[in-house]
Amino acid sequence: MYKTCKVGLLSLLLTAAASAATVSFDFTNGSSTGGPDGNSKTYTNGIYSVVATSFSLAGNLAGNFATAQLDQYNSLGLGVCDRFETCSNPEHQVDNHGYDDFVLFKFYVSGVLTAVDPASIVINPYGTYDRDVTYYIGNSTTNLSTIGLAGLSGAGFGGRNDDDSTVSGNSRSVSLGGGNGNELLFGARLSGNHADDHLDYFKIESLTISTVATPEPATFGLAGIALLGLGLIRNRRKS
Repeated sequence: MYKTCKVGLLSLLLTAAASAATVSFDFTNGSSTGGPDGNSKTYTNGIYSVVATSFSLAGNLAGNFATAQLDQYNSLGLGVCDRFETCSNPEHQVDNHGYDDFVLFKFYVSGVLTAVDPASIVINPYGTYDRDVTYYIGNSTTNLSTIGLAGLSGAGFGGRNDDDSTVSGNSRSVSLGGGNGNELLFGARLSGNHADDHLDYFKIESLTISTVATPEPATFGLAGIALLGLGLIRNRRKS
């Protein structure tokens, strides 16, 4: 009986310590802020944080990724201005007009780069545009400016994911498949893979991840106290 209780208690405490957590980051709060080419923005929710940077890729998919300017527009979300376009509406959105825009999200737990499960992302065209996307999930620390599209696999990213939608003025939630990773590279739809002729424009409003919660020190303390209590009960029964 004692052994059964001990195992059951340990299982319960470890399950509580490692329960899945769903965390969302809202990119629509705050004032409109710009920055130099290659800038970054950090968003935090409890012990979880995400660092966002932006890149662009030539429309013919050749060459390396180039750093771009990441902007947060008040109540609208994240947009990208690549160095080859004027930063005006609608090109200050994430788009595939000329160069293809991407936002790279890096995930941290208590300040440590950590693999999570990117679950979903909400985009909004803020106008009537197409809303097709391309994304990659990976475990990488590679500087994207040193590689091109063909180098993503060698840098630890998984395969290309295309998620197509329709021309609309409505926001859409994109469910993200592709497994766990410490990085998400998300952008407007790349050419190929049966892409349509519509240009894609959108801002990124929010991102939701699923992860395993970091065990709290108090949890282990509670486990120790509980096991000590069970030990005392066992000794009393022996006496």
